[in-house]
Amino acid sequence: MSRKPGIFASYMVLRTLIGVLGISLPFLCLAWDFAFNGGAVPDSISLHYYLNFRDVFVGVLSAVSFFLITYRGYGLVDDLVTWAIGLAGLATALFPCENAEWEEKVSLLMLDNGVTNGVHLFGAGTFFTLLAFNSLFLFTKSNAPIARGSRKYWRNFVYVACGVAILLPLVAMALATVLTSPEFRQRTKLILILEAIMLVSFGVSWLVKGGAIMADRAEARKGNT
Repeated sequence: MSRKPGIFASYMVLRTLIGVLGISLPFLCLAWDFAFNGGAVPDSISLHYYLNFRDVFVGVLSAVSFFLITYRGYGLVDDLVTWAIGLAGLATALFPCENAEWEEKVSLLMLDNGVTNGVHLFGAGTFFTLLAFNSLFLFTKSNAPIARGSRKYWRNFVYVACGVAILLPLVAMALATVLTSPEFRQRTKLILILEAIMLVSFGVSWLVKGGAIMADRAEARKGNT
């Protein structure tokens, strides 16, 4: 898929911005906790919805989602995957997880907390699963043969590592929910840590895709990102 240089540069910037926002979210959460929440850290990034951090949380995740919805890849599959990721991200942002200490109805439509929690979990699971798929199978594609030891070769190594680093914590979260107690998860902040790993991995893969890290020389970039 060929693009004019200006359009190509714009897409590289968009990819980089998506990566920066993905990486920044967990660190913004922690910074906010210590600056405005007395150092009390919620059990997950999603629970920051119930703090005065809500607008930032929803805003960052919505921005990432809209960028992904409007992003155009190198083919129909790329477009459909990023479009689905964006919709899943919006569902995750606008329909919060359940909070045992919160009884009022929440979310955009003021639904029961159990309903919004179901939408949130489905959206988050879809969001991260498709992000992993994107890194593992779409970012690794190339229009040209990939020479061993080339920049593209090592970028693919990073894409695969990021995809795995999204999938494994996602599985670990599901197992932890079933096999560990709420007290253990609260004490260790396990869910928050796993979410942060997934977000940082997602962000790194898009920074690489955007050329902010491990970029080719300008004359070698076309069709090989």
